[in-house]
Amino acid sequence: AGAAGAAGAAEPGWAAKYVQAKGAAGEMSFDEYSQHCFFLETGASGMEICEGGAERALSIANLDDFVECAAQWWLRDGIIPQVEAFRLGVEDVCDSTAIWAFEAEELQELMCGATAPQWTEKDLKQHLKFRGGSNTGSPLLLIEELVRMTPERKSQFLEFVTACPRLPHGGLAAAEIAVVPAQPKGSLPRAHTCTNELQLPSYDSLEELSAKLREAMDNARGMYE
Repeated sequence: AGAAGAAGAAEPGWAAKYVQAKGAAGEMSFDEYSQHCFFLETGASGMEICEGGAERALSIANLDDFVECAAQWWLRDGIIPQVEAFRLGVEDVCDSTAIWAFEAEELQELMCGATAPQWTEKDLKQHLKFRGGSNTGSPLLLIEELVRMTPERKSQFLEFVTACPRLPHGGLAAAEIAVVPAQPKGSLPRAHTCTNELQLPSYDSLEELSAKLREAMDNARGMYE
């Protein structure tokens, strides 16, 4: 394995393949590229990732040590100031030490909502707020479409209507999504994210509603009204 690694380190084109180097630099082998690298954040620049890193040249012989030191820096030592700043910011809002009894996943859900939105037909019928009268069956078609959506599409629907791809803590009930009739018949749905309101025209079939809703969501990414 050692001989194979040494042979691979001499092959040209390593820099283009693994570090996206361009032009002549991209033709360098690992051996050639590593001549410019030390035990620094990016290899070529940045903070030292170990004691004396600026003086420790990178080579195929110490590559495993470099990877271990880099992982330690990028995933722990190098982000300690940012993590501490985040901790102080949270404590500034919530000064009770009880908050640290939560797991990271629990805090994420409390602050950002559930990562994978889930709902049932019963949830939708109970918590979607249909206002302004019916649209000849379109509310029922909407519920059917929302039930069969993939998790990715559900997130996209939430972002289209609420500007956030996650359900808040409390689920669909807490989202308070309103659905109101819109004109003309067969036009694209619209949304007011400031009030979590979906304006839903009337459609003749589930296929028509599905196509129109998909088109509206796909063309509204990042554009909120």
